[in-house]
Amino acid sequence: MQKFIITLFILSTCIQQQLFSQELKSEFIFDFELELSAPQMVGKVLPGTRVIYPVNGGTVKGKVNGKVLPGGGEWGIVADSLTFKMDVRATIQTDDGALIYIAYKGYLFADAKTNAVIGAGKGHTLSPSDYYFRSTPVFETSSPKYAWLNRTVAIGVGRLSGVGKVAYRIYAIK
Repeated sequence: MQKFIITLFILSTCIQQQLFSQELKSEFIFDFELELSAPQMVGKVLPGTRVIYPVNGGTVKGKVNGKVLPGGGEWGIVADSLTFKMDVRATIQTDDGALIYIAYKGYLFADAKTNAVIGAGKGHTLSPSDYYFRSTPVFETSSPKYAWLNRTVAIGVGRLSGVGKVAYRIYAIK
């Protein structure tokens, strides 16, 4: 009986190690910066306060290089006094002419003091460690060169990079 219990313990330890042996790893894809217009305040709606930031342009630098075309936007919701829920769509034009659609959702969360600085238009003076700013981008492209993006799970780590600008470091989850 004792041998059975020891064998069972060893087997369960091996199975547990196998199940949890796969660590989450990431790989840098590109830095992505958006230039935004002044917000359009739609106002109170069922899930919160709707705020729309039209995208004027931007840059992409890394494994993908190019520019963000005007015409996209951020259709965000101020969910509560500490949380902004993002819903962004934009088009990237690579330096070699390919078009990549990027869409992402995510959250910008900060305490009341930090949110007061962000609300005053001075979020770029804060350290990114002062707030939580994460997104989950997905990509669509017909370009064979960038088709790998169509099946990439990605995470964006955001920062308030300047007046009317937000930037993300985009990582592929391996």
